[in-house]
Amino acid sequence: MRNVRRTIIGALVLLAVAAWVFGLHLGSTTNELSQIGITNRPVVIEASDGPATPVSTTSQPQATDTPSAVSDSGQQPVLPPTPTATRRAAPSPTATTVVTREPMATDLVLPTPTPFVPASLGLTPPPTERFVLVDQDDQVMIVYEDGIRIRTIPVSTGAPVANAFTPPWSGRIGPFWGKAAFRGTNLWADYIWYLFPGTEGSILIHSVPYTRNGDEKVYDRLDALGVEPASRGCIRISPEDAEWLARWGPVGVPIEITAWSGVIGPADDSL
Repeated sequence: MRNVRRTIIGALVLLAVAAWVFGLHLGSTTNELSQIGITNRPVVIEASDGPATPVSTTSQPQATDTPSAVSDSGQQPVLPPTPTATRRAAPSPTATTVVTREPMATDLVLPTPTPFVPASLGLTPPPTERFVLVDQDDQVMIVYEDGIRIRTIPVSTGAPVANAFTPPWSGRIGPFWGKAAFRGTNLWADYIWYLFPGTEGSILIHSVPYTRNGDEKVYDRLDALGVEPASRGCIRISPEDAEWLARWGPVGVPIEITAWSGVIGPADDSL
């Protein structure tokens, strides 16, 4: 019995010595691994198309755990890179973006602007001012803006008789009267602008006058626009051109009306 007991005690001593030696060897190995940089810290993969994002087998704090920057796409929070990065991912290919755009006005071939040419009365507006020219021989109203012709409007000026012709004049377009009836007639016009007093009444710019036939408007001499003078002194324009002119806003704009170069006949009371 005494020999068996000695044998067991000897075996336990050998096991204790072996465990002590193994512990010393393991500590030395761990210290060597720490010295060469192999630790349990996260490994950083730096992608070529975005910020570095830590990747580790250990759990990382979620966005609700601690404040951190969030990318523009609202995805996983981006944490600062760990300074002990040991490997890099291969650069990912960069996508090619094709940018297209809608055609702009500068892409279009625009006509050459018509320069402003002063008419016979010599009224020359400042270069940046709007201007209206009524040419009675051509029966047109030319609208200029910044010295450029922007619209040509067919007109019918006063008939060439003593009591109806439109006299030459230069000044500024007066107030807008809107829709009104003509005195002593059943004629109406939807757009009226005042110019100056004439011998037989006010000289105006207005849309072609009309009478009512139920819900229908019966216009007076639409066929004369751009062709011949047929009014009683006013400058007539079509309803469509009058609507455009109202949007343009001519009140206060300089205007020149050239003289009719034809013969002015005797008064005609039928007009």
